[in-house]
Amino acid sequence: MTLNNGNTGNTGNTTTDLTARQALDQWLTMWNGDRDLALSLCADDFRIHFAVTEPDGSTPADDIRSAEDFARYLQWWHGQHPGVVFTSVADAIDGDHGRLLWDMQAGDLLVGGVDVFDFAADGRVRRVWSVGGQRSMRS
Repeated sequence: MTLNNGNTGNTGNTTTDLTARQALDQWLTMWNGDRDLALSLCADDFRIHFAVTEPDGSTPADDIRSAEDFARYLQWWHGQHPGVVFTSVADAIDGDHGRLLWDMQAGDLLVGGVDVFDFAADGRVRRVWSVGGQRSMRS
């Protein structure tokens, strides 16, 4: 297992670990506005599952079926949420699975969440389950 919070657990040092590490390291860069990263980070059968809905009750992410769909969603999402910045709190990779604790700031609002990942054999992201909370993950 590879941890990125100042501690390092056992790692198999496989190619999958290394490419999964790269995908996880770039995940929030993508969320912070570089939507084209989705095209290289996401596997062909990519899906993302959010535990929350949009303020109007809609769930547009449920229609994402590809990296291209996700890149379009990210562009739409940033249009709905300008000025939002995501920061990493901690993460871990264990073989084909990963976890990322993150904070999101928009003006005075600071909240956190967790993303759980399944990686493809080539290290790209296949599945993500994302849950946002009401407070920073640093607390």
